[in-house]
Amino acid sequence: PKEAAYPAPVQELLKKVQAAPEDIRLREELVNSLDTAGLYRDALKQLNLLIAKDSLNHAYWFQQARFSEQLKDTVGAIRYYQYSTRLYPSPSAMLSLANLLAEKKDTAAIVVCRNVNTLFPGREYAADLFFIKGIYHARKGRIKEALIQFDSCIYNNYRYLEAYMEKGFLLSDRQQIRPAMTIFATVLKLDPLYTDAWYWMGKSYEQLGIRDSALEHYQKAFLLDPGLSEAGSAINRLK
Repeated sequence: PKEAAYPAPVQELLKKVQAAPEDIRLREELVNSLDTAGLYRDALKQLNLLIAKDSLNHAYWFQQARFSEQLKDTVGAIRYYQYSTRLYPSPSAMLSLANLLAEKKDTAAIVVCRNVNTLFPGREYAADLFFIKGIYHARKGRIKEALIQFDSCIYNNYRYLEAYMEKGFLLSDRQQIRPAMTIFATVLKLDPLYTDAWYWMGKSYEQLGIRDSALEHYQKAFLLDPGLSEAGSAINRLK
């Protein structure tokens, strides 16, 4: 985008960087500001300049991976997370890497989880590890094992809402609508503003043929997130 399209704080930082192109701190601040503004492609360009000067900085590669993930470049994100973990095996980078590998049904996800558990023993990352293993088994179609892993995740962190939702998705896919609704309702008790839970409650009611309740829940989801096109389409379909 043209410079005028940037938010004012970004424009100000850009001018400072142009005046002092060798100032690493300023360019890092610009990258973070672009990240906050959601301008990930522009952030990547600035980050590449930092990497060119310091290719052994694991934090830069971690940011590179995050931005790639935001831009739906999964292959690139995996590669950059791997670069970051080779330089320094931080739990954040390792967990992010394992999660992407799990989504791709890659057995390397389990290996990375094992490495995290070895390097960082204890319960701090236990819920994350169980969740990632649950994702891996779910994507592989191993429903029983996936449910066991998601239950273990919730046992270690009862507010791990993503684990509840994944359980609900699996039950819904198996046409166990009422049990799935119980799980989505639990999510809404823990977080009444959880948009996806409102949407999936609506979808569940629609599957049961209860149109009024379905419409009510779809409308709540759309109110919370007007960008949720699936909810908008459902509302138009049921009106």
